[in-house]
Amino acid sequence: MNSRLPVVIIDLRTWSWTGIGRVTQGVYSCALELEADFEIWYIVSKNSPIYKTRSNTICFYSDPFGLMEQLEFQRMFKKFKGRHAILHSLYFNVPLYVPNHISLITNFYDVLTGTDEFRTIFHKIAYKIYIWGLKKHRAVILAQSDFTAKQIERFHPLWRVIICPPGYKNYLQMEEIDVKERYGLHRPYFLYVGLNKPRKNLSGLVRAYKTALESNQNINFDLVICGPVFDKSSMGFDIKAFIDGEPLLGDRLHLLGFIPDEHLYSLYKNASLYIVPSHLESGYSYPALEALSAGTPVLLNEFDMYNFATSSNAVMFFDGSLSNGARSLEWVIRELLIKSSFEPVDSDKCDVLSRFSWDEVKKVMRHLYQTE
Repeated sequence: MNSRLPVVIIDLRTWSWTGIGRVTQGVYSCALELEADFEIWYIVSKNSPIYKTRSNTICFYSDPFGLMEQLEFQRMFKKFKGRHAILHSLYFNVPLYVPNHISLITNFYDVLTGTDEFRTIFHKIAYKIYIWGLKKHRAVILAQSDFTAKQIERFHPLWRVIICPPGYKNYLQMEEIDVKERYGLHRPYFLYVGLNKPRKNLSGLVRAYKTALESNQNINFDLVICGPVFDKSSMGFDIKAFIDGEPLLGDRLHLLGFIPDEHLYSLYKNASLYIVPSHLESGYSYPALEALSAGTPVLLNEFDMYNFATSSNAVMFFDGSLSNGARSLEWVIRELLIKSSFEPVDSDKCDVLSRFSWDEVKKVMRHLYQTE
């Protein structure tokens, strides 16, 4: 091993999250192939699948974004004192103070400035501190699309931005379950898997579905929503209160909460359509790619989902810049709900799935680890 190369420290604490968790698995798979050429350490939480199975892990016991996390960062930096090290962060977890011997690489997903994500002054302050830290320490930014790069340039120009879309690998456990028996899904259904953040536009999806039901109660499709949608800390849409006030939704809208990973494949496969209703996804959605892998077509926001454009009928779009009228989310969902069925996707021929390569990500990681 070349002793002149830096130590690389990759923060893997997003492993248990939904889409970003699968991205973390992909980055880890790239890093494993780079271990022959670099000394690589991994920051993990105590429930990480690789904690205690690898000698090159550093366990953080604190919750992200708190004071204890910052103290753990400083203890870690002392461990590598006297050596040039690179901290590669996969989310917002960035130290506020970075010694001179530490370089920063940060994957940057959605630019939250300009969205309605900040519901309290504390959210806004925390985000400003994060951006300030990236600028002060001249972090290398890995933007997941040129849309993200343009948003960064527009709202807060950073030191160095490299467009590096995450790769894609199907990590789904291909087990079949009976979704009718397990979850009571007796009708065909549209599916959403994700968080209840304002930018995810869960309220827009549910309201669009309700409006469609009001105009035609005989529509064939239910709506199924998976994920931590009851989380009040997200400052998101109070979906439970909304459903309680809408008897029409009754047995047509199914809130499944967190579901076991081994059930995801069957929920995707049996869905008629997977929907990403978000105001902002910056050109990449892991659940949408998983749905395509399971043979299910997807509906996406055309505003920033250009990476998913395809010549087949696997991907459909709504215009996220419109609040109503033709091509708006509400209009498109109403039109799709009156269809009798949807043609399955041939995942082997879906050009979208081949567009996101972990090999390309690995090349970028190798180059940055050699030159930073």
